Amino acid sequence: MALSKQEQLVNRKIGKTIAKKRRIAGYTQEQVAEHLGIGNEAFSRIERGLVSPGIFKLYEMAELFECGVETFLIEGSRRPTDQAEHVQQLLSRLSPVDRQMLVGIIEKLALRIGRETRKSKYTHVEAEGDELT
Repeated sequence: MALSKQEQLVNRKIGKTIAKKRRIAGYTQEQVAEHLGIGNEAFSRIERGLVSPGIFKLYEMAELFECGVETFLIEGSRRPTDQAEHVQQLLSRLSPVDRQMLVGIIEKLALRIGRETRKSKYTHVEAEGDELT
């Protein structure tokens, strides 16, 4: 049975996160495949997002990579609440001083990007209005 485009997209995002976490943890694909009891090609297909790893394999990898199982689902998400959770996870690893500095940077970027977005929309609306007259 063929996967829907949405399922393919989710598998690719999860696969990218798995590959990232594996590299950060210092493992090779072969080592992780052996730990999971699957072949190297099967694990490569998981990282490339061609197949879903299954929930049990996600738990095994989370334990191996020393991260929460939710990490594989949150990091690739576009939902604001998931992105906020991801940022919270990143911030929790920092010292209080570094957290405050990073929050300040994020606030400044959000304000600037927000202004540019509003300005861009306003310019676009003006251009459309000119065409009507």
